[in-house]
Amino acid sequence: MNILIVDDEAQIRRWFEALVDRTDLGVKVSGTCGNGKEALEFCRANQVDLVITDIKMPIMNGLELIRHLSAEHPSIRTLILSSYDEFQYASEALKLGAADYILKAEVTVDGLREVIRTIQTRMESERQRKEEVYTLKSTLNENQYALRAIYFKDLIRGHPAALHEFRSKMTGFRIVLADKHLMMMTVSLDDYPNCLSHAKIQTPLLLDLAVINIMDETIRNETGGGCSFLYQENVFVVMCNAGSLIGKSSREESIRHAHRISNNLQEFLQVPASVGISEPYPDLSQLERQFRESAEALRQKRFYGKRNIVWFPDLKLVHSNNQRKDWHPVVIDISYHVEMESYERALQVLLSYMANNLQTKESSESSFKAFCLELIYTILQKIRKIEQQIDRLARYNSATLHEELSGLHTFEEVKNWLLRIVTELLKEAKKLRPSYSEPIRQAFRYLNSQFAEDISLQQVADYVHLNKTYLSELFKKETGITFNDHLTRIRIDKAKELIIAGEEKMGALAELVGYPNASYFTKVFKKTTGMTPLEYKQRK
Repeated sequence: MNILIVDDEAQIRRWFEALVDRTDLGVKVSGTCGNGKEALEFCRANQVDLVITDIKMPIMNGLELIRHLSAEHPSIRTLILSSYDEFQYASEALKLGAADYILKAEVTVDGLREVIRTIQTRMESERQRKEEVYTLKSTLNENQYALRAIYFKDLIRGHPAALHEFRSKMTGFRIVLADKHLMMMTVSLDDYPNCLSHAKIQTPLLLDLAVINIMDETIRNETGGGCSFLYQENVFVVMCNAGSLIGKSSREESIRHAHRISNNLQEFLQVPASVGISEPYPDLSQLERQFRESAEALRQKRFYGKRNIVWFPDLKLVHSNNQRKDWHPVVIDISYHVEMESYERALQVLLSYMANNLQTKESSESSFKAFCLELIYTILQKIRKIEQQIDRLARYNSATLHEELSGLHTFEEVKNWLLRIVTELLKEAKKLRPSYSEPIRQAFRYLNSQFAEDISLQQVADYVHLNKTYLSELFKKETGITFNDHLTRIRIDKAKELIIAGEEKMGALAELVGYPNASYFTKVFKKTTGMTPLEYKQRK
């Protein structure tokens, strides 16, 4: 039990907090407030089971607080702190719904323990009664709901018998639903099944029945008829008659109904839901099409984020071939940059395309996933042109990619998956492709083997059969640093290895890495690393 203590005197708040702690009931004081307004805001933002409040307080007194809590949070119990001269207020508080009152002057740990324990018992008994009543109702309705779902599934699939029996079935199920101007919604709970841990009802079967009950009641209140049923796990269908088939009014009407359904599911069951809405059609012959439309609307919007309500015609959906025309140039552009070894640019193009796609939300889930696969296959082809057999690429086979992709349901999940794989593939391409021209790679090999000698640029130019000036320019162009800087880097890196290995004599160390004396070596080492060789050794 979470308890909130409300009193305008800080000393009394601290005193009561200590008393509650000493009751040893395992309850928790989740906060304290100085007036009713602060307490109401706290209850709106936090889980509170019991409010222990004074009556006379500035800004908002205890009676006003109880009134607001009764209207906004009827499940929160209140316990009044009263003085001898405030009994009339305490009496009024009890009429407003306060669970009990205690006199400040006479309160003891034992007395407080007894009052809180009594309130706990009442709350538990009420919870059990509600659950028993709900379970009983659910059991009675379960068979009828199952039969109703079977019939409506057949109806959506266009079975002739189901179409012929429509009116008699509506009478039998006691559903007010005409066979003209039908509107259909597809509803799913967000983040299912994780949302079960936050729902008021955490048993999946009971939660499904509760969802159907709330949607049935909501759509009846909105339209005077209609019903809902479970089509498959976490896919509910709501059907009702549209007041109009005219575009704008029909859209506004259906979206209003969907919002009421979503809001009621959140309020009464604490489960967020997304809704896809089809266009209304004049008769039963289009039910299968309506289901596809509402399911596609739901899938499209849920792909880009949760808690969405969308009317199917609002989607800027195009045929998959046309969608391919939109993203195929992006694949070609990225492929070109991979071919040209511009790996960073390839990633930039991909990131830009995904950012634009997220903003416009024009690609359907299936189209975006098709783009992912084509891009991956294209990059794989570029890599295999460099080297045909690469064991590390075996994991990127078609079956594995399709299996992984099928388990991703939102744009963010697919985007992150694609970025991870493309980044991995570009790293592989970078490893396989020669980063430098053959003369520069020959120069690297020579320097790595001869760095301890007195090497000149001319010697290396002769070794690679190039003009000295041209080699110097080529070296700087491909590596980004000068020939001498690269040679210094090799020598200092080797010196670091020798220092860590235990080489202590500076004279010997200098010669081992190609410097004529220890003094000059120390000067170069400090300029490069910011410390002397001795300081470097001490830090290591």
